[in-house]
Formats: sequence, structure tokens, C-alpha cells
Amino acid sequence: MAELSGKTASATAGADRIILLDALRGLALLGILIANVPVFFGWESLSPEQMAGISGPNTPTIYMELIKFFIDGKFYTIFSLLFGIGFTLQLDRLEKRGAAGAAVFRRRMLVLLAIGLCHLCFIWFGDILSLYAALGLTLPLFRHWPERKVLTTAVILLALPLVAVPAIAAWGIVLGAPLSELGAKVYVAFGGIPGASDIEGMQRTDLTGFVAYQLSALPYRLAYLIDSWRIPKVLGIMLLGMVTGRRLMAGTLLGDRQILWRVALLGLALGIPCSLVYASELDVHQDHWSAVIGTAPMGLAYAALFALAWPGAHKMLGVFAPVGRMALSNYLTHSLVGLMLMGPFLNLVGRVGPITFTLSALALYCMQILLSRWWLARHEQGPMEKLWRWGTYGSVKTR
Repeated sequence: MAELSGKTASATAGADRIILLDALRGLALLGILIANVPVFFGWESLSPEQMAGISGPNTPTIYMELIKFFIDGKFYTIFSLLFGIGFTLQLDRLEKRGAAGAAVFRRRMLVLLAIGLCHLCFIWFGDILSLYAALGLTLPLFRHWPERKVLTTAVILLALPLVAVPAIAAWGIVLGAPLSELGAKVYVAFGGIPGASDIEGMQRTDLTGFVAYQLSALPYRLAYLIDSWRIPKVLGIMLLGMVTGRRLMAGTLLGDRQILWRVALLGLALGIPCSLVYASELDVHQDHWSAVIGTAPMGLAYAALFALAWPGAHKMLGVFAPVGRMALSNYLTHSLVGLMLMGPFLNLVGRVGPITFTLSALALYCMQILLSRWWLARHEQGPMEKLWRWGTYGSVKTR
């Protein structure tokens, strides 16, 4: 394993790829899996009585408090940060080769958007790829902005829900309501039962019900992204990633432990108390003030602490790197496993408790570590990464 400044070969970056970023991406993917697995198993769609019936009276509350404090929102914050970093590094690399960097990046995002929409409509309604791709298309607009302007815009986007959520609530407006109504109509139009709950849709064993549930995903997902204020948050974190990428290229970040410690300590100082409030309020979500203030700083603190630990623990932390190099393939594998849990297949949705499905997620991730190492010993990139490159360039060869 290389040191902090070491590089590793890959299809997209060649000798320019920083192993630390791959490892951090792999860690983020583990956190995202742990956050998603209760949704795969339908846990979040159960009533409190149903949860208690599966796992006992106290387990659901303890489990949700732990997830909300340590996991919820923190790891897609890291993923969004890495996306912004990747944009900056890719553009710099492409333009050094004489390519039209912004045009190539936009093609990459359009291909990712196509993959994400297929994933959303046919595999899993919790897709994040389409959002990343859509917001990624806007990043070239910010590339020539000065750092202070980018940072100010990022902070405004991250803080926007603090003002907008109370104002909209006071007006009695639910922004995503028309899309939710459209989703219900699509569900019924394709054979779904009117008024059926989410868990009932996931548990239906007939093919008609399964198809209806899958095809209604797009409007429901858009409604959720709007109502949870995920769009400005993710864009704000991507902009922070752009600034981070600039400092990586300038060589003024990873070697500056003082900056990393400041990010870590400030992030924990904001994140821990706010996350405690967020975890104690089981009926609030990511648009709550405690999550708006605390989630992103906590995620950034995780990333900074990982970078601080890397020089002395890179052999141990490097176990995450192969998974991170194949992040797209591994993320989509999670969704395929989640799909197989639904009614027409294994029909485990709503039937398994937190201990079982969390251990199952950890077992899946351990398998992905082994499989990713095996695959990358024989191939330059993961299978979906290869498809992504082919869609962008018409070739799987490095350019």
C-alpha cells in the first residue's frame, strides 16, 4: 500500500488516482449501505407496533437513535464531497491532456444520469445516482469562481432549509405534494391497490403489483428529494468538494494537519450536540434544524479524521480502497440485493429485525471487499465503471 501521496492505477485516473480518496469512498459506501439496509428490508415502512413485534419493545428506539446519531446523512455527505473533488481532479487531468474537460465531464454526467434513471425506475426507488448526475451537470458553471465565492454559495445552500422550512410550513405548503399525488396515480394506473401502504406495495408477490410499485418510484423520489431539501444540501457539499479538490491539486491540504484538525474539531463541536437532538426526536427528518446544522459538519469531521489517521494506519484503512474504486458497481449491487428481498422474490421485506439486517449488510460488504480485490487484480476497473467509460468515450481504454 502506498503512502499518503501514493497513487494507484485505474481506468479513469491512471497514475493520478489518490488511494486515500478510494479508501474514503469505500468507507462512505459502507455507511450508505448501513443507512439503506433498513429501507431495503422495509423497516422504516413498518408501524411502531410491527417493529416491536419483530424485534422487541426497546430495540426499535435504540436502533433508530444510533442510526440517526452516527449514520443518517453523514456518509452521503462524504460521497457528495468526493464527487466535487472528483470533478475538479478530472477536469484538471483532462485539460492537461488537451481534452475539452467540461464537455467530457458533461458526457460522463449524462451517462450517469441514464444509469441512475434506469436504477431508479427498475431496481430501487432510493437511487442517488440521478441526483448526483443532474447536479454534476451544473458544476462546470462554478469552476472559475474564486474560492471565497464558492464557499459562500455552499454555506448558503446548506443553511437554506433553516429559513425555508419554517416559512413553507407557515404557509401550509408541501412542495412535493403534486409529485406524490402523481406517484399514487401511476401506482394505481399500473395495477397497484389504491390507498395501499408502502410496505404493502413492497410485499406484493404478484408481478403486476411489483411493476406498479417500481414504476411509481420516479415521482415519489422527486417528491422526497424536494421535501427533504436534499438538492441544495448535496450541491452545497459538492461545492465544498470543488474547493477541497483545488487544495489537493495545490498540495496544500493533506499535508496541512492543522486544517484537517480544525475541520474535525469544528465538525464534531457542531455535529455531536445537534446529532444528539436529532437522534432524540425520532419523528423528525433531515429537514429538521438539528440535522441541517449538524449532519454535514459531522460527515466532514469523519472525512477529516480519516485523512488524519491515514499516514499511520493506511495499511488497515486501505482495505476500503478496492470497494471505493468500484463504487458504482458495488452500490448497484446493494440495490440488486435489496430488490431480491421484495415480495416476488425472497419476500423478506418487513419480516426481519435490525440486528439481523445490519449483520447481513456487514457480511455483504465484507464479501464486496474480497470480490473487489479479486476483480481489480484481473481488470482495471469494475464492470459498471467500464460501461460508464464506454458510454462516455465509446471505448473502455484510458484516454
